[in-house]
Amino acid sequence: MERPERPTWSGDRIHAAAVRLDRDAYVNLLTVWPHLWLVLPEEIRGDIGRARAALTRAAVLGGWALLYLPLAWWWWPAAPLAATLVVISARRLRAASDIYATLLEASVRLHLTDLADKMRIEEQPMSPPLGRAVMRRLSSPAPVSEPAS
Repeated sequence: MERPERPTWSGDRIHAAAVRLDRDAYVNLLTVWPHLWLVLPEEIRGDIGRARAALTRAAVLGGWALLYLPLAWWWWPAAPLAATLVVISARRLRAASDIYATLLEASVRLHLTDLADKMRIEEQPMSPPLGRAVMRRLSSPAPVSEPAS
């Protein structure tokens, strides 16, 4: 694990995947992800989508717990209900963020060479030179078209 830098464990877990990719392969996850998504096999994209949906459902459950808290002022059974939802949400959020972060990191490590092939970058296999070459290509400014006269 990496040094904690985010206010929550879940945020740290996803950030740690990005930090490792940057350190090990010089790949910025935020920059490479939209491009990599387009070359990932449909099965992997489905797995990542399901993991992201589980993360969203866990966060929504936590939101419901917060909404039940004020209700406890007038109706006492809302307090244990809110507490139960907080515990369940926290456990689900932790598990879902771990799976999601693992899938993100594994997808980049396994399929960065596929993206490099699509971009006609010759460096092989997954390595810092490959990461630098991909990032250099993705970070270059878009060509400016001449205005029509």
